[in-house]
Amino acid sequence: MLIHASMSGRGRSYHTVEHVFAVDDGTDAIGSLAVLFHDTVYCEVDGGLPRGLEPHLSDALEVDGDHVELGAFDPKEDPLRALVARLFGFTPGQAVTFQTGLNELASALLAVRALRSHLDPSELAQVVTCIEATIPFRPQEAEDTLAARLTEADREHGLGLGDAGVDAAVRRAVNVANRDVGNFAYEDPAAFLSHTWEILPETNPTLRMPAYTLGEYRRAMARMEGFFGSLNAERVYRVFRGTPPVEELASLLTRSRRNLARGTRYLREKLLSARLLESFAMLTGGDAPVSLFMGDLPHEGEGDSLRLEDMLPKLAAPSATDVDPDVLRLLKEGRKKESAFDLRHSPLAAYLYARLGDEASDRALASEDGWPFLEALPRDQVLEVATLCQEIATTRASGLAEIVARLKQ
Repeated sequence: MLIHASMSGRGRSYHTVEHVFAVDDGTDAIGSLAVLFHDTVYCEVDGGLPRGLEPHLSDALEVDGDHVELGAFDPKEDPLRALVARLFGFTPGQAVTFQTGLNELASALLAVRALRSHLDPSELAQVVTCIEATIPFRPQEAEDTLAARLTEADREHGLGLGDAGVDAAVRRAVNVANRDVGNFAYEDPAAFLSHTWEILPETNPTLRMPAYTLGEYRRAMARMEGFFGSLNAERVYRVFRGTPPVEELASLLTRSRRNLARGTRYLREKLLSARLLESFAMLTGGDAPVSLFMGDLPHEGEGDSLRLEDMLPKLAAPSATDVDPDVLRLLKEGRKKESAFDLRHSPLAAYLYARLGDEASDRALASEDGWPFLEALPRDQVLEVATLCQEIATTRASGLAEIVARLKQ
């Protein structure tokens, strides 16, 4: 009940109970318990510590606005908190951020307090070790550091693990952490992007609203594109003393690099199409809801409502020579699953990408918003889309007519 309530907040769309079942392989009880608890706290998505968890955690963390510290405590009076702090490498009074493991630390504290009457300190330490390992996108030496901390905790708390027990615990933790990010290595890039679209509303709260704007949508695409473009695949998957085996790791990294590259290009093309419509909006009166220029999502409007996706010309064969056929297919056919806030497929982005390809898209994206951006795109395509938008965005029709007239000059 505690776990379900913690992971059922309105802001959650990816880190839900379903994610727990996707990560847990059911082969190891300690690992399964860690998976159950590892995302129970997700402050930036839940808007802080969920009210239901305050009785369990309010004494452990000191929160002052955006500043969070591990609260002061006596290790002799609270050995479990001391154990968690040791394994995470934190000391009382130390600031904790999302990047350094705030959510994982709080989730681990919740786990040991919920399980202390059922597990001994050695088992609790192994659960915490798994949760600590799920702090994402760290340098590879993080596992060696974790092993060193567990060795110290073994000595200080008399856990009885020994070298072999520490080694086995960290290997288990690596396996849990790698399953947690398993979507990065999906064979099907459409499935990988579906998971990305489930995360987007968690990291961009405005996308949870019924009428988010073109600017808000564009900023969400830009943030995720920047993240994918800068993420090194070697920081996605964890490694410790031959776990996972060399061949398995190589396969994970190959697939992750491919998905990150295609995902980045996909997001750049989504960003390109968003900036086209946003430029129309800025030139005709300012930022506006996405639906004003694209029409309602199919499940929102009436069956006969105008939608840009239905009005675009039939997609022709790519004319650019540097079009990635897999990216074009993703834009045309869509991600694996539907999304509550966005179309599964991206007809406008596909229409532009088939003509532009990679290099011309990147040149256009380097242009400033407004007319400089419009002039960096094929004039006939901009004219076509502006003309269609006149029929949908009737309150901006006169401004769009001015854009059309200038493009025809």
